[in-house]
Amino acid sequence: WFVACLNCLPGKHAPFGSVACLPCTGDGKFSDSDGSSFCKTAKAGYKPTADHTGEEQCPEGTFSTGGTDECSTCGDGETSGKGAVGCSRCATCAAGRYVISACSSTTETECGDCLAGKASMGGDATECTPCTNPGEYSDTDRANACKLAPAGTKPSADRTTIELCPKNYFSIGASDTCTACPDGGHSKPGSFACEKCSTGKY
Repeated sequence: WFVACLNCLPGKHAPFGSVACLPCTGDGKFSDSDGSSFCKTAKAGYKPTADHTGEEQCPEGTFSTGGTDECSTCGDGETSGKGAVGCSRCATCAAGRYVISACSSTTETECGDCLAGKASMGGDATECTPCTNPGEYSDTDRANACKLAPAGTKPSADRTTIELCPKNYFSIGASDTCTACPDGGHSKPGSFACEKCSTGKY
């Protein structure tokens, strides 16, 4: 008597001495070749195909540590790429930048730069803050805070630099404008105070 042995098809296996092919139905199990005597296990970042004849990468927004039929979904505030073994926390924008597009389970946070005249502490800020308070300006891109015009100066109209107070004007700082010297007073450009002429001078 001769016994004819047949190969099990992909998706099934036959342990030694078995009289029938058994499906690879355990967690993460698959068989990708004819005549398999055991099932393989899907590795981290993968899951078995629906027919258990191979393995495929977990899609974006999911992950797998291996040995499972389904990939797990990333939680709130997490993201992952294709074939991930875990999810990562969504990135936040650095100081001087703002959020253009918020992170999702499949895409990372997109940040933009604050331009001169504005500032941002970063994080989850969705826009840059204009330097519009008295005396404020920002003379660089990606500033994390607005500066204050020092004494003898005022912010430019576009808040991107400072200008010296003109002759016969003064400023004690942190002001949008320079103040004219009172009658009988005078000052040089960039002054923080006015002087009065002594008797016999003007």
